[in-house]
Amino acid sequence: MTTSSSAFSRRHCAVAGALLSAALVLPPVSAASATAPETDPPATAPAVTEPDASAPAATPEAGSAAAAGSAITLSADSAIAGGPLTVAYATDQPDAQNWIGIYRENVTPGDSPSVIWQYTPDASGEAAFTLDLEPGTYDVWYLAEGGYTPLADRLTLTVTADPNAPEPLEPGDPNAPVDIDPVATDLSTDGVLLRAGFADGSLPEGWSTTFEASGSGADRYAGWQPTTRADWSATTDRMRDRFGRTDRGFLVADAAQFGDAPFAAALTSAPVDVSQLDAVRLTFDSHYRGAAGQSGVVLASFDGAAPIEVLRLDSTSVTDDYDGMQLNAAQDVTIDTPARAKSVVFSWEFTGGDGAQYWGIDSVAVHQAQAATDAEPTQAWVVSDIQGHPGDLAHGIEDFARLSPDAEGLLMVGDIVASGTVGEWQEVIDVMDASADIRPPKTVAGMGNHERYASGGFDANFQRFLSFADRDRAWDEYVLEGPAGDLPVIVLGQEMASPSDVPMTDAQVEFLEERLAHWTAQGSQVVVMTHFPLGNTVSASWLPWYSSHHQHNQRLTSILGNYPNAVVLSGHTHYPAELGDWAMQRRTADGHPDGFWAVNTLAMHIEWDARGENTAGATEVTTRDVNRGLTLDSYGDRIVITAHDFAADTQLRQVTIPNPLVGFAAELAPDSERDADYSAVDAALGTVPAELGAYTPESAAAVRAAVDAVERDLTADRQAEVTAMADAIVAAVAGLVPASTDPGPGAGTDGPGTGTTAPGAGDASRAGDAAAAELERTGSAGAAGLWAGALALLSAGAALVLTRRGRRGRAADTGSIAE
Repeated sequence: MTTSSSAFSRRHCAVAGALLSAALVLPPVSAASATAPETDPPATAPAVTEPDASAPAATPEAGSAAAAGSAITLSADSAIAGGPLTVAYATDQPDAQNWIGIYRENVTPGDSPSVIWQYTPDASGEAAFTLDLEPGTYDVWYLAEGGYTPLADRLTLTVTADPNAPEPLEPGDPNAPVDIDPVATDLSTDGVLLRAGFADGSLPEGWSTTFEASGSGADRYAGWQPTTRADWSATTDRMRDRFGRTDRGFLVADAAQFGDAPFAAALTSAPVDVSQLDAVRLTFDSHYRGAAGQSGVVLASFDGAAPIEVLRLDSTSVTDDYDGMQLNAAQDVTIDTPARAKSVVFSWEFTGGDGAQYWGIDSVAVHQAQAATDAEPTQAWVVSDIQGHPGDLAHGIEDFARLSPDAEGLLMVGDIVASGTVGEWQEVIDVMDASADIRPPKTVAGMGNHERYASGGFDANFQRFLSFADRDRAWDEYVLEGPAGDLPVIVLGQEMASPSDVPMTDAQVEFLEERLAHWTAQGSQVVVMTHFPLGNTVSASWLPWYSSHHQHNQRLTSILGNYPNAVVLSGHTHYPAELGDWAMQRRTADGHPDGFWAVNTLAMHIEWDARGENTAGATEVTTRDVNRGLTLDSYGDRIVITAHDFAADTQLRQVTIPNPLVGFAAELAPDSERDADYSAVDAALGTVPAELGAYTPESAAAVRAAVDAVERDLTADRQAEVTAMADAIVAAVAGLVPASTDPGPGAGTDGPGTGTTAPGAGDASRAGDAAAAELERTGSAGAAGLWAGALALLSAGAALVLTRRGRRGRAADTGSIAE
C-alpha cells in the first residue's frame, strides 16, 4: 500500500478544445470511471473536458509541502490492463468538485488531459476505476475544486498487460490476389439493351463523332476525345480530377484545353432496338462544368425521325462554374418511345464559345424501363455520424417511425459516439431504450473512428463498441426478414489499432468473399456496411487520402467490382446528398461492367464539403449543422434508397437500384402501340418445302393459301390472329401429300411421289405449279395461285375460308381451314 500527503503551489494553464459545438462536460460519475480523449479528436467531435479546464496547473515540485489531512491510497501499485483499481481518499477540505485523475507518467495536470478521472465529493471515500489503459506507467493525482491544485502527493501506478489476453490479431495481406469471375447477367435479368464504354480509346462499333471549330487548337482535344483521369488533369486540373467513377478511359469534350472558340462537338450512338417498349432509360457517367453560353445536350432520334431533346445542361439548369450536382455525377433519363418505334439513336452535343469548359462521359447504358411494383418491401433505417448528439438520434428515430414504421432493421454505420467513453455510450443506450417500442427489432452497428478516441487504447474502446453492438467481432452478417424476402447485411470494420484506419484480418476479407458468393447464388442483392468509404466511390472519396483509410482498399474494391448486386453503405465524409456522387456505381477494370453501388449515408451531425480548384491542395470545411439519414426499401427485384433531412422534414433524393440477378420486368407499350409477335409465323414459314410441286395439288394449294393469308404489321392487340396464321401454316404443312408416280385410282394420295400431275388435275394443277414458282420467287403465293389452290381444294370437297389483307382501312376477314 502507498500513501501520500502534501500541498502544492499553483500555476495557471488554460486548456481549450477546438469546438464546432458546445463543449460536452461529463457529469459526476458514481462508482464508474469517466474518461477523457487520449488524443485530440477531430473538430467535429465535442471535447470531453476535465472538471475545470481553466484552473491553474499543478507545479512540478509535487511533494514540497503536505496538505494537512489530505491523502490517497491505491489498492495496488501494479494492476493488469482492464482490471480494477480502488483509490481511497480523505481530506479536511471536502468539495463537490474535488477529483482524482490518472495521467500518463510525467504529465503535469493542466498541461494535458487525464486519461481517466472521477469526482470525489466527500470528506473520505473510495473511487473505483476500471483500467482501460495501455500497459505503462501512470501518475495518480488528487486535485481540488475542479481545478489542478494538488491535495496530496502523486502516486505511481504500473499497468501491465493481461497475461490471459488472446494473441493479437495479424492484419491481412492487402495485395492478396482476387480471383473471382464477374457475375453473369443478361437482358433477361438486368434489362440492359446496350452498354458502351471507351476504355481502349476507340469508339464502339456503329458510333461516330463530328467536330466543328472556327480555328485550330490542340488536336488531342479536337471534339470528343478519349482520355484517362491522370492524362486529362495532367496539364490543368480545375476539378477534372474529381471524375473518379472508373479505373478505365472515358471521353471528353474539352473546349478550354482545345483553346479555340466556337467549339461544337457531337457524339452519336449506334441504333438501339426498342421494339415493344413503352419507355427507354438512358444512363451515363457525367462530369460537366458549366459556363455562360455553353451547353451539353442529349438528343434521341427514333426510327430516323427528327431528334428530340431529352437532356439539356446549360446556364438555365446548371450553376455556371461550379455545380456539385453535375461533377462526378450520373445522368439518368427515361424517355417515352413513340408508338411502334423500332430503334433509337442517341447523340451528345457539346457547344461553347469563349470561356467554355468541359464535359466528360463514360459507361453509357440504354435500359428497358423497369415496370412498377406493388410489392410490400423489406425495410431498414440507416444512420451514421451521430458523434455525441443523442438528441439528433432521438429526433431521427421519431421521423423514421413515421416514414417506415414496419422496418426490420436499424443500420448504424459508425461514429455513433463522439469519442467512446462510458458516458457517451450510456447516452446512446438511453435513447435506444426510450425508443424501444418504435424501433425496428434488429440493430446492426458498425465501428467508426470516433468509437476509438477515448483513453485506454484501442482494445478498451473496441470492447465498449462490441458491447453495444452485441457481438464479439468487428464484422458479421445479419439477415433482415420482411414482406419482400430476406435482405442480407454484411458489416465490416476495424479489428486492430493499426495499420491505417481500417486494418482487417484475411479472415474478414475472405468472409466477405464467401458471403457475397453465397447470396449471389440465391439471386439476392447484398448490403455491405463500412464506416470509411472506399477510395473513389461516394462524395469526397475522390480525394487521395480516402483511398488509404482501408488497409485493403484495392483488394475490397476489386472484390466488390465483380458484384453488381452489392450495395455499399458508407459514412464518415459528412458530405451532403446534393452532390453528383451521393450514390454511384463504381466500376473496375476487370469486374462486371456495371460495377457495384456505393451510397453515402450522410450525417446526423455537422456537414462537410471540399474546397479548391485542384485535387492537390484541396481542403475540407464544415458548412452547417445537419440531421440526415436514409430509408432503404428492398422489393426483391430492386432496392430504393431515399435521403431525408430530419431537421427540415423533407425528402432530399432517391435512387433505385435494380437487382440484376432476377427476372427483369420491362415496361411494355400498350398492345395497340406495339407490334405483334410473329416469331411463331416465321418458324412455321421455315417448315414450308421449297418444292411444293412434289405434293398433290390439293395439299400444296392449302399450304400456299395459308402462306398467302399471312398479314404483316398487326399490333399486339391482334396477337390471336397472328397465332392463327402460324397454326394454319403448321396444319397445312402437316397435311401435305406426296404426289404419286403411278397414275391410276388414288394417285397422289398414297405416299411419296415424284411430282407427276394426277389425271384430271388439269388447269388447277398448272395453276398450282405457277403458284409454287411465285412462292419460291417472292415468298407469297400470289393471287392467281391463291384462287387456283382454292378451286383445287373445293374440287376435292374441302372447305376453304380465305383471309384477305385488311390493314389500314381495308376490310379484313379471318378464316381457318375446316377439318
